[in-house]
Amino acid sequence: MRSLLTDIFSAFDNVYSGWILWNLFLAFIPLLLSFRLFRPKAIPKPWFWVACGLVGAIGVLGFWSRIPAALGHWGTHLGDTLRGDGSALLRLVWLMLAIGFVLALGYWGLNPRHSSRAWLWGIGVVVFMAFLPNAPYVLTDIVHLIRGTSSGEIPTWVVALVFIPIHLVAIVLGFQAYVLSVLNLAYYLKQRGAEVLILPMELFIHALCAIGIYLGRFIRFNSWDLVTDPVDVLADTLDVLTSKRPLAVIAVTFLILTILYWIMKQVTLGLKLRLKYAQQGIDALD
Repeated sequence: MRSLLTDIFSAFDNVYSGWILWNLFLAFIPLLLSFRLFRPKAIPKPWFWVACGLVGAIGVLGFWSRIPAALGHWGTHLGDTLRGDGSALLRLVWLMLAIGFVLALGYWGLNPRHSSRAWLWGIGVVVFMAFLPNAPYVLTDIVHLIRGTSSGEIPTWVVALVFIPIHLVAIVLGFQAYVLSVLNLAYYLKQRGAEVLILPMELFIHALCAIGIYLGRFIRFNSWDLVTDPVDVLADTLDVLTSKRPLAVIAVTFLILTILYWIMKQVTLGLKLRLKYAQQGIDALD
């Protein structure tokens, strides 16, 4: 039994190398931001910070294997900066500004009702939009399963009973984070009498996320590259949007996101209604 478990854990580490936890961490960031920005009273503050702690722990576990490479990468940038490399200095400055904004968002809050903090809330919305594509991005992570299990070295039963279920759970959790994030924004618009904007907003977000998924999967950009490499991101985005093949891939991705979002939205709202009925003692079958 011990040998069997050892083989499973070894195969799991070789296939995924922490990507599940890291990608779920990135998917949960916009979800937390959406509650803080658009529905601050939906979750009591103590529970919200507990959720932040859990998500942070997921991120640490997922990023653990990448820490040496990340330290080496930024150590190189620091060394280049000390040698007078202007571009490396700019990237470090952008990184420090991003960290400062994140700390400010967490310390002062994101309540749009505080007029003196309206600009901070606006920055929070920008950060939310920058990280939102990470949630539906998990749909493309099936490539990890295909690449990791196509060698034939892993037993078929391990693939069927371990890898596929874990992969499906990760996809569902990540995409559900996307659905809830967009629904929270829709709730915010409805509360402010802009219900007519909900559908255009949803389609606009699906389009932006389709572009973001392409940039992440094929160009290998990350959300924080908007801060550390904004010029490169802008140039490559313009190149993508003026090329036929990338546009075709983006269009298909947009269609998939739209269909899956609509399905999961109905399921989510149906479950919410079912819970409401249960609280009121109403039998949903009546």
